[in-house]
Amino acid sequence: MGIFGGFGKKQKKEEAVDDNYIETILTHSKDEPLGVSKQSVIYAGYNELGGYYYFQTYIIGAFKLKTKTGAKLLIEGNNYTLDLKSDMDEIESDQIDDFIKGYVTRIDFEIEKEAVESIKRSTIKQLVLTVKKQKVVFDSQQKV
Repeated sequence: MGIFGGFGKKQKKEEAVDDNYIETILTHSKDEPLGVSKQSVIYAGYNELGGYYYFQTYIIGAFKLKTKTGAKLLIEGNNYTLDLKSDMDEIESDQIDDFIKGYVTRIDFEIEKEAVESIKRSTIKQLVLTVKKQKVVFDSQQKV
């Protein structure tokens, strides 16, 4: 089940996304995604600011979010599980219409330096984003 602010009509619309939708997102990106859900793609990177580390994510696709209660990201890897909390409670998606009709959502998560060093793209199995009791599961894009 995706995150569309709890409106039933929009959740039904989520299932009707064109089969080429995700492929279009992937084709227009220079970066390798960290994971893919049925309607969106998640990209990520790290940043350090004043001794604090952040796991920065960008979600592109049908995912639409507006919350004042923050988000959590569960990263499930081969030998680890990380449960990260967003660094801000207020998060809102921005609409895009460049190459797809959809949204881009940036969420930064607080992370410890040791955790940054343990995460490797090749060991991630899936990512689970939770907001307001709703979850979006992104499967890893590992090359097999």
